[in-house]
Amino acid sequence: MRRLLAILLCAGCSSDPNAAVVKAYAQNLDANYKDVIPKLQALESAVDAFVAQPSADGLSACQQAWLAARPAWGECEYSRFYGGPIDHAQGGMNEWPIDENFIDYTAGNPSGGIINDPRNYPQLTAPVLAASDEKGGIENLSTGFHAIEFLLWGQRTDQTLGPGTRAYTDYVDGMAQNADRRRTYLQVATSLLVDDMVGLEAEWNLDDKNSFGAQFVAAKPFDSLSKLFRGLTQMAISELEYERLTDPFLAKDQKDEESCFSESTLVDLQANALGVEDAYLGRYGAMTGASLSGLVAAKQPGIDMQIRQQLASLRAALDAIPPPFDHSVLAPAGSAPSQAVQAAITAAMPLQMLFDEAAATLGIQSNL
Repeated sequence: MRRLLAILLCAGCSSDPNAAVVKAYAQNLDANYKDVIPKLQALESAVDAFVAQPSADGLSACQQAWLAARPAWGECEYSRFYGGPIDHAQGGMNEWPIDENFIDYTAGNPSGGIINDPRNYPQLTAPVLAASDEKGGIENLSTGFHAIEFLLWGQRTDQTLGPGTRAYTDYVDGMAQNADRRRTYLQVATSLLVDDMVGLEAEWNLDDKNSFGAQFVAAKPFDSLSKLFRGLTQMAISELEYERLTDPFLAKDQKDEESCFSESTLVDLQANALGVEDAYLGRYGAMTGASLSGLVAAKQPGIDMQIRQQLASLRAALDAIPPPFDHSVLAPAGSAPSQAVQAAITAAMPLQMLFDEAAATLGIQSNL
């Protein structure tokens, strides 16, 4: 009798493998979000120091801090596409491409942009910048990573050259038009990005039972697993394969390249691919746990093996693209750099079919 009771109690305590995957995903994502915050705070500190005393070294420090924040952000983007906190924040944090003329001067419009329009934008406050986002057009982006990127690097007038070459003197009174407003804009936009990231993490924070993240864990495992899968597949296929790889490769226009001002797009692509792979394998950094891979392997080990191999192949193909990304995109057809970009696109292509098969194996609609 005691033995039977023990068996029943043990069975009652066994965890649902679907729920275990959801929980591990939520914990890994929370850690990823938390990792972005101090990197953006470091950027904010660099910007504050630069604004207080503009210098070439100070501008370089801001650029390096911006670059340092990108990988952690790129890794967490797989959590989009299912109505989570990042979907609400994405527009103001990482949308692109940007019409530079909406923010500041360009070679063809030396008095353009919000910065040079004190009549219509007398105050450059966080509410003003946030409310101006997409005002008059979807490329009229006033906030986020890429608005700051433009303010730090400046316009690229020639796609075949290096990153933008904005001079620190753009921020020095008497040496550039509206330098004081440019300093204010940079400082406010950076502070707003930090606040948005802190707010995003707070909406996911698993310690708050009312947060989206906590409710994601508490929901029916199948429902949350469906969201997990939707974000994973959309990021891998709609975003990474089509929008971030294929579109710029075909258009050969720097506006189709995500981080075009700094020429760091390849870092974005590598981080996105790592994020997708980690989400599938149930890991983040040193953290490991129950995984979507494990669920698929339990039913169809062959499909799981193919997905894992294809994700690894995609990452290897991205690593093989000679930086900067847009120079490889512009390279003559048949050249080694051009072939490397095509190889990355080719490596991503099978993922749609494989993820569809994995979703069907688990009884989930892939929603592509």
